[in-house]
Amino acid sequence: MDSRHPSMSDVAHEANVSQATVSLVLNDVDGSGISQSTKDRVRVVAARMGYRPNAVARSLKLQRSDTIGFVSDQITTTPYAFGLVQGAHDAVRSFGRHLLISNVEHPGDVPRKVAEEMAVVELLERRVDGIIFASRFHRTLDVPSALNEVPSVLLDVAAVDHSLASIVPDEYTAAKNVCQLLLDVGHTQVVHLSTPHETPSVTMRRRGFVDAMTEAGLADSAVTIMGSGDSTPEGYITALEVLSAPSHPTAIFCHNDEMAWGVYQAAAEVGLVVPDDLSVVGFKNVSLVAPMLRPGLTTVELPHYGMARWAVSYLVEGRTDPVQEVVECPIVVRDSVIPPGLTGQLTRNQENR
Repeated sequence: MDSRHPSMSDVAHEANVSQATVSLVLNDVDGSGISQSTKDRVRVVAARMGYRPNAVARSLKLQRSDTIGFVSDQITTTPYAFGLVQGAHDAVRSFGRHLLISNVEHPGDVPRKVAEEMAVVELLERRVDGIIFASRFHRTLDVPSALNEVPSVLLDVAAVDHSLASIVPDEYTAAKNVCQLLLDVGHTQVVHLSTPHETPSVTMRRRGFVDAMTEAGLADSAVTIMGSGDSTPEGYITALEVLSAPSHPTAIFCHNDEMAWGVYQAAAEVGLVVPDDLSVVGFKNVSLVAPMLRPGLTTVELPHYGMARWAVSYLVEGRTDPVQEVVECPIVVRDSVIPPGLTGQLTRNQENR
């Protein structure tokens, strides 16, 4: 039994055409002048024989590898931004391409900028057709010079000089919408639990909160408290201090879902019940956190999956315009927000019946 893979010559012999005809048909070359019946016959024969083009040879002829590079800033090692990789992977496959990931590694003795340049060069050495440079959180970037060697697009990160196309979430408007949600149900004593970092993801959420409170005539009540970081333990420590005070807020808007988890723990420790005594809102809609908390956490969805699909389409379509896309972030409403004092009012009404 012949176990070798069928070649283009085998397909040509079986279909009674030349190898050139097989190549033109299977590569969908326009203007070849080949009749539709011949095209159909070649494709049927190729499918029946199990013929697969030699990807390496094809890439050398077309000067194209059909591979898109993906520079990842720890996205592949954290559960909090996997939508970026999943979206890129699904989009690339839908276009019949491949995704090659290079994770940025920068130990203490290697500056981040150098590590990013090395990750890009690693992909270029593998002859990728284009590169998506992604970050697990919205930040700005001094563009690595190597990115200019192939078509590139930035995902959840924006170039300082806006020289490359990018797509980022509209976290400023999302934060304003969260604050408005709390105001609409009656909260006026709202605290924003933030972090000391000065990345766009932090400053935009902080500014959106302050602006919404100011526009509502509550500038003096727009309290932002900086935690020491953005993790669950740090959210817990900061919230415990806030909620242990004689007068505490009726709602807390957290920088992310992980910090909100810490707020839940702190509230329970001081005898407060979410949402009866304290409404809580997060940010990111982390699948391992927001829907798993009890009550379910109202939060903001970062549209990572759709953003990544857009980035792939940008490259596949051959675009080069340095467009700066900003994407809406919807609020995911669950059960952690109610009007202040609602539970007490319901209890009094029941007692008076």
